[in-house]
Amino acid sequence: MRILLILVFFFFCASEAQAQDSLTVTEEKVLQYDTISEVRPMELSKETIANYKKDEAFNYTEATPDEDNWWEQFKRWLAGLWFKFWEWLLGDSMNNRFWGFMLKILPYLIIAGIIGFIIWLFYRLNPGAKILKSAEAPDVFFTEEEEIIKTRDIKNLIQKALEEKDYRMAVRYSYLLILKQLSDAHLIDYEFDKTNSDYIAEMASGPLNLQFQKVTNLYDYIWYGSFTVTETDYQVAQRTFQKLEQQLPKTND
Repeated sequence: MRILLILVFFFFCASEAQAQDSLTVTEEKVLQYDTISEVRPMELSKETIANYKKDEAFNYTEATPDEDNWWEQFKRWLAGLWFKFWEWLLGDSMNNRFWGFMLKILPYLIIAGIIGFIIWLFYRLNPGAKILKSAEAPDVFFTEEEEIIKTRDIKNLIQKALEEKDYRMAVRYSYLLILKQLSDAHLIDYEFDKTNSDYIAEMASGPLNLQFQKVTNLYDYIWYGSFTVTETDYQVAQRTFQKLEQQLPKTND
């Protein structure tokens, strides 16, 4: 029995070897070689290769970001801080799909909020924006001096300043009253941006012009002087003012 098994084993090995040889012979018979004489391998000269290198269509080099670009470095640094902050805040939850989506859109939401706040702040602080809200006629604004001359009861203001013993302010009101009276008498053309010298130049030469110059010099000395104005100082100035008022033509106040 043992001899029979050995014979079977050798017979099997011999059969496998014969099959392998047959396969090799078969494969060798399948192989074919191209023997057409017209086919020649492509020859590339150095000049041809140089032309290909110059052609951008054959440039397969991948573009890499400029590592020396400070803006790119800044953005990477800022992005690193951003994700480190949220990683510290959220921990493992940062890998959640929802938080991943929120982290991507949150910077854009913050930028949109900042832009909206700037627009709102500009609108609130810009007086010109109010013009767009109403088609009403614009208000008329006066300087303090112009408002006093054109709309206030100057004699009443002089009286209140005297009651408060503010003689310096009383002198100012008295001079503004003189300017109003000269304007009403058409001796000067009052404008808020004119100087006292301009008014003197407008008036014709004569006694009235000389007295106005005295009043103006006294007013400049008292109003712009850095000293305390006493009641006596006011009385001296008031007598000069009254002398000019007596020379002015009468007008219907």
